[in-house]
Amino acid sequence: MKDFSVATLTRISSPIFFCCLSLFVGVCGQQAFKTEPRNVTVRAGATALLKCEVLRASGVVQWVKDGLLLGPQRSLPGYPCYSMTGDQQKGQYHLQILNVSLEDDGPYECQVGRSVSSRAIVSRTAWLNVQIPPSQPYIQLESDEPWVEGDEYTVTCIAPDAKPPAEITMFRDGEELTETDSFTMSGSQDKLLNTHAEVVIRARSSDNARQLTCRAKNPAAPRALETSMTMRVYCKNPAIV
Repeated sequence: MKDFSVATLTRISSPIFFCCLSLFVGVCGQQAFKTEPRNVTVRAGATALLKCEVLRASGVVQWVKDGLLLGPQRSLPGYPCYSMTGDQQKGQYHLQILNVSLEDDGPYECQVGRSVSSRAIVSRTAWLNVQIPPSQPYIQLESDEPWVEGDEYTVTCIAPDAKPPAEITMFRDGEELTETDSFTMSGSQDKLLNTHAEVVIRARSSDNARQLTCRAKNPAAPRALETSMTMRVYCKNPAIV
């Protein structure tokens, strides 16, 4: 049998060897996500954290907000409340947003650019849902005239500019009014909603000088907001037919 030297075997197998080695290195060198961002819900004014961890990162890592590239720097110039946090040596590129506002509400992606050894990758889309408390509610009446005992009046309470829409409860002298119809309308900004709650009240003489209260709340409000009015009710003159 012919004896092949190590040099001969290396020379014969080197094309196949290096081809397999190249394939092995190519597969192992591919960048991939260890952690992709998930949907996050926070109240306005809080801090939001969207997580992104990349294995074998070789391309440029940056975040995309609603289609806009935020840049590869950890401090993200131009976005003073935004920064990339975490240990870069461990592939951590978390997006931290301080003092979250309605403008931060929207879709985000973690993106890693292509490199010599790897293709580009883009994470799943994660939504940052920013909750906004309602503004102070207010009460609308059909007119400013005093009520007349026995007549019916429509009272409307409006809780403006909330996200999600505020829930309204109305009280007559501390007693909850359950026959209330609610609906929403567009607020002063995109994504904000005004809640309208209407109730029909039959005036009673005992209501005079008592309180009609509107209470509004949503998950972003640390406490319910209330507005009250004093009812003025005149008794009908029995002599008038």
